[in-house]
Amino acid sequence: MVEGTVGSGKTTLIEGIVKKFGYTPFYELSDPMIENMLVHFYHNRKRWAFTMQILFLTSRFEQIREASSIGKAILDRSIFGDIVFAKMLHRYGDMGDHELEVYERLYKALVSSVNPPYLMVYIKVSTELAIERIRERGRDYELAVEKAYWENLNREYEEYFSRYNASPLLVINANRYDWVNNDRDREYVVKKVRNFISRSISGELPRTFQTEI
Repeated sequence: MVEGTVGSGKTTLIEGIVKKFGYTPFYELSDPMIENMLVHFYHNRKRWAFTMQILFLTSRFEQIREASSIGKAILDRSIFGDIVFAKMLHRYGDMGDHELEVYERLYKALVSSVNPPYLMVYIKVSTELAIERIRERGRDYELAVEKAYWENLNREYEEYFSRYNASPLLVINANRYDWVNNDRDREYVVKKVRNFISRSISGELPRTFQTEI
C-alpha cells in the first residue's frame, strides 16, 4: 500500500513498481463515482465531505478485499489511512461531530475485518512540492483549493504515520528522491520498496518495524 498527501507522487511510484515487478495496481480514482464526487466536494466541501468520506471508505474496503484475493497487488492509498481525511475535514469544520462519530464507527468495523499490508509505504513530502505537482497535472477541482487546505492535510498525514503500527512502515522522502522526473531515483526507490516487501513476506520484519530513506 502506498500512502501520501495529494501530489506526493504515489501514482508514479506505483507505476514504477508495477512495471518492474508485475504487481496488480489498484488506483484510487479508478472508480468513476469517486472522480465525479471529488468535483462536487472541492467546490462545496461542507456539503459533500461526509458523503465523500463514506464513498472513499467503501471503495477502499472493496479494493483491499479484492487485492487480498489476488495476492501480488499494490494499492494507491488504503483503508487504513482513510481516516486521515476524515479527521482533517472535522478539524477544518467541514464534518460535524456526529458525522465523524458515524464515520469512525464504520471505519473501525471495516478495518478490523481486513488484514494489514505486508508493507505500508508512506511518501513524506513538503507541501510546497506537493502543490507544485498538483499545479503541473492541472485538475481544475484541485487547482481551486486554497493552500491552507493542502498544508492541513499534509500535517494530518505526518501525524497519522508518526503513530502508525499496523504493519511494517517504509517512509520515503520525496524531497530527497525525485522518482517522478529522475530515472535513477525511480529505479533506486522501486528496488528499495521491493526489497522491504520481500523481507516482510519472509517474516524478517516485525509489525512495528519503521525506517526512512
